Amino acid sequence: MPEVRQSSFALLGDLTKATFQHVRPFIGDFMPILGQNLNPEFISVCNNATWAIGEISIKMGQEMKPFIQLVLTQLVQIINRPNTPKTLLENTAITIGRLGYVCPQDVAPMLQQFIRQWCTSLRNIRDNEEKDSAFRGVCAMIGVNPSGVVQDFIFFCDAVASWVSPKDDLKEMFYKILHGFKNQVGDDNWRAFSEQFPVPLRERLAGQYGV
Repeated sequence: MPEVRQSSFALLGDLTKATFQHVRPFIGDFMPILGQNLNPEFISVCNNATWAIGEISIKMGQEMKPFIQLVLTQLVQIINRPNTPKTLLENTAITIGRLGYVCPQDVAPMLQQFIRQWCTSLRNIRDNEEKDSAFRGVCAMIGVNPSGVVQDFIFFCDAVASWVSPKDDLKEMFYKILHGFKNQVGDDNWRAFSEQFPVPLRERLAGQYGV
């Protein structure tokens, strides 16, 4: 029953946050079930399964590696699906980012397949811990696969500018990626590129990151 699964996955996410030591021994059983429930036809079930995967990944760290392929393809399909509800898009983007945070080498090869939708999904949410871990993940993935973001770099710039007050080390990550891209293309190309930006975005990036 969808209602039971919806509540079960919400509970699993809460338990993961609160008492992971009791959940940890059963991750090998839970992850395939979560993967099987990444079906956006059942929005609430899918949303809670997605959220639980993100919470589990933060606790598991690099030990999440064996489970990435169980869930990543479905998550990328969900984020690219037309008419996906806003909350599910945001949760999916956060979970993809968190998977990339703990296992960047495993998620980064797919970066080009989701980065545009990822950025547009998270540009409107307020600064918080979930957004923080997700953006750390996308920065790590860009470090592994910088070519994966090149075509959609304007969307990354826009998503970075959505931060009001990122933590200092996260802001430094943004700074390095922005300046790395600018140095790679050269001043003239960067000027031509940044002239495509809406004026508020251009001013914000110049003021916050000196590009």
